[in-house]
Amino acid sequence: MNNSVKLLIENNLKKTLQEVKDSGWISWEDLPPVFISQPKREEWGDLSTNLPFLLSEKWDLSTSEIAQILIASLQKEDFLSRVEFAPPGFINLFISPSYLHQTLEKILTQKEGFTRFSYGEGRRVQVEFVSANPTGPLHVGHGRAAAVGDSLANILSKSGYQVQKEYYVNDVGGQIERLSRSVWARLEELEGRKVSFPEDGYKGDYIIQIAKEAKDGLRDKLPASCKSSQKTLKLLADFTIRKILDKIKEDLTRFGVKYDSWVTESGFHKGNQVSEVISNLKDKGFVYQKEGALWFKTSEFFENEEDRVLRRKSGEYTYFASDIAYHQDKFQRGLNWVIDVWGADHIGYVPRLKAAIQALGYPGDSLRVIIYQLVTLKRGEKRISVSTRQGEFVPLSQVLDEVGKDASRFFFLSRTCNSHLDFDLELAKKQTPENPVFYVQYAHARISSILDKAKDKGIKIPPLSRVKLDLLVAPEERKLMRELCLLPDMVKEVGESLEPHRLTTWLQSVATIFHQFYTLHQVIGQDKDLSLARLLLVKAVQVALRDVLNLLGISAPEKM
Repeated sequence: MNNSVKLLIENNLKKTLQEVKDSGWISWEDLPPVFISQPKREEWGDLSTNLPFLLSEKWDLSTSEIAQILIASLQKEDFLSRVEFAPPGFINLFISPSYLHQTLEKILTQKEGFTRFSYGEGRRVQVEFVSANPTGPLHVGHGRAAAVGDSLANILSKSGYQVQKEYYVNDVGGQIERLSRSVWARLEELEGRKVSFPEDGYKGDYIIQIAKEAKDGLRDKLPASCKSSQKTLKLLADFTIRKILDKIKEDLTRFGVKYDSWVTESGFHKGNQVSEVISNLKDKGFVYQKEGALWFKTSEFFENEEDRVLRRKSGEYTYFASDIAYHQDKFQRGLNWVIDVWGADHIGYVPRLKAAIQALGYPGDSLRVIIYQLVTLKRGEKRISVSTRQGEFVPLSQVLDEVGKDASRFFFLSRTCNSHLDFDLELAKKQTPENPVFYVQYAHARISSILDKAKDKGIKIPPLSRVKLDLLVAPEERKLMRELCLLPDMVKEVGESLEPHRLTTWLQSVATIFHQFYTLHQVIGQDKDLSLARLLLVKAVQVALRDVLNLLGISAPEKM
């Protein structure tokens, strides 16, 4: 389904340029990309393109002359009411009232289908996100990853992709041994024995709770002596990982996230996939031995990257080796596109994994890594301090307890991933226009109240063809219709750029325009025809708000 006004403009421009080329009047090898954007100022139109400026670098014509060629064709389109040249090299476009009215009709008939696209059909994409180590509860940073990954999966599904959401469990290596030794030390303390807690152990209170549960749950399986064997540590590791993963799954469920699959790092070792992929890379000439260790030739793909160890001198595989095996497994499942959502501390890891993907024979752009920055919790102007060294952090569950799923997801999605995020808990709890999620949800609920009032008054909306939508001439009415008209393009662009924060911005903009409209204009008034037109308008706004909120995993309440 195509409701993209930008695509209509783009197709017109490309057709015109092809006709010019076919005529032999002007020739060129490659067309420049056609960029269509929304101007910052109303007088610059609903949409704008800088194509005349880009073409002037290829043609021996002025931007004004080029613009006139393009405008002549654009002016024939019914969906545009005005097309203007704006120096130094822009074309400003104004959407016609009739097309804006058609937008309302489409939204009310297609509903959530209004923002559905098919360009992803036939392609499989996986979004792997959170994938926190099973060494402790989820914290607020993981919450940001969960909001981003889950929303992107929803948006890509809307674009026609077959989307799989996956969680990768790093359940091997030194971190797991430190985890089991930490639990063992707490068990010894519970038995009244004095022990030296591992210097690099996990010190959070959750370890004490798990030790208590292990004491009751494992009972006779634990040795009576104070000595810990590898068998005991393995027993504690399995028990602890299971408990922590249960809590992680519980928190994610509360957060509205459900995965299609969970895979473990240990599974790739047990299936010999790690050793096999290294052998494969070695056969291709990308692995060599030095100082008793096996190295991957990262530098062969990225000039400023150092080669990386795959297997240490001790014979232990690195996490990098496991990740190569994991990503090979992804592509062997028939995935066309893989998206990983990682924290900022993994940014240096991206080039080496992309190099490994290419070494395995897959296109470099088939892997996209989204890096998200840190989250700082605040109460007003006061920052909530934590100490990672002491095992102190703010669990995601605590944030959910305090502000709920909707506010949490909205705030986590309110900024671009590559920006640091300040999360004000006090603001997130306010039921005032200051709180953006309340402001947006209140717009949806307010429309529900208006529609209920119309129903109570016995007002029945006739078929769309009989409603006089040309009565919607107020500036706020036109702004609302324009934002609705451009919504499909916004959803499409978010799916391409992988920037879900743009939808929270759209929601706030539409909510602001709606509340202004509601303040200045009476929806149900003395003029019956105008009332019907405005009822259709606010109903369309409600459908669109609910659609976008659903994409972000946020509820759309009818009462507040």
